[in-house]
Amino acid sequence: MRRPAVMFALAFATLAVSGASHRSADGPPPCNPGRLSGVDDPALRRVAEDWRVAYNSGDAPRVAALYTEDGQYLSAHVGARGREAIRAYFQRGIDAGGHVEAIRVLESRSDGTLAYATGTYEANNAGQEVDGRIVLVLEKCGEHWLIAAHEVVVRDQP
Repeated sequence: MRRPAVMFALAFATLAVSGASHRSADGPPPCNPGRLSGVDDPALRRVAEDWRVAYNSGDAPRVAALYTEDGQYLSAHVGARGREAIRAYFQRGIDAGGHVEAIRVLESRSDGTLAYATGTYEANNAGQEVDGRIVLVLEKCGEHWLIAAHEVVVRDQP
């Protein structure tokens, strides 16, 4: 099921339609017509920290539980869709001795049901220190934020 792609298309269409009503003759429409708050929600930061703690404790099932059923993880090396594929991918990293030193959320925004967070991370991948950038797209499921899409870009290392 392609739920995240459909959600993004619907959100984009909603923003495009609502943005059209805010257009003025003097310039472009406002970029953010009140849909996403600038409030940095601590719950979004907690998801990143929960991810780091679960991974470093060697608990791939707990890492996978932080994703929606059809969530996806994307990097230059893998595209994993669904909790089982995500669990299996991170289990391989855990088994290889991977360790995430830090995840720093730089910004997060939410409309109450969908959110994004951007940040940086530092990790040890099979003995090699790496760092890079992350983007998380989250969906509110009941009282919890779950990761719908997670992209990682490893910075070119010196």
